[in-house]
Amino acid sequence: MRPIVAAILFLFLLWTACNQIDPVYPDEPVVDYQGFGLFITVDQLGNKTLMGQLTFDFTDGDGNVGLLPLVDTADLNLPDTVKFNFFLQLYDLQGYEYVKVPDDDGGVLKYRIPYLDKQPLSGTMDLEIAYPIIKYDTIFYTFYIFDRDYNRSNTDTTDVIVLSGIDLEEI
Repeated sequence: MRPIVAAILFLFLLWTACNQIDPVYPDEPVVDYQGFGLFITVDQLGNKTLMGQLTFDFTDGDGNVGLLPLVDTADLNLPDTVKFNFFLQLYDLQGYEYVKVPDDDGGVLKYRIPYLDKQPLSGTMDLEIAYPIIKYDTIFYTFYIFDRDYNRSNTDTTDVIVLSGIDLEEI
């Protein structure tokens, strides 16, 4: 009797696993902040650099996130939304309020998410940010992505990141 019950249970589990429905996501990408961590790396010359790692989840219903590698230097004259698809805006605590850091002062960071092609698309990404010079004390970022159809995701925000008291020379 036990083998029959076990076989029926196995067949039921197999049937439910085969009939899973793929999730449905909107065609516009969606980002969801998961965390931000700091760590120190040492390059081949022994130089220490403070690094930040931004972790976020994302979804895209039509699966067209990511860009192919740039192959021609003429591509450098393209608009930023064609060359890059991941944008971060830096905010710095000045007095008692957070102020958007201007692009000229390094306030906008631009990255390329590599080409991805799967429908629907869902996953987790980690992005590393180098801080060779600690210019700001207490910061946070807002960030968003574009897909290949130029659909912009929602904008999400990191936690507050405190960089004060980090001295790379003492470590």
